[in-house]
Amino acid sequence: MKQNLAVVVGMSIAYICSLLGLILAYVSYRKKHKGEPKAKEKAQP
Repeated sequence: MKQNLAVVVGMSIAYICSLLGLILAYVSYRKKHKGEPKAKEKAQP
């Protein structure tokens, strides 16, 4: 029973860390590309 609980807790921690990493990457991307025009707007003369 203890091993099952350890697996569930470990997987939950890994899931939370992965989710936080994705959120951090998204926020960083949005800050970096905030002022740039979209690719479609650049292509038009």
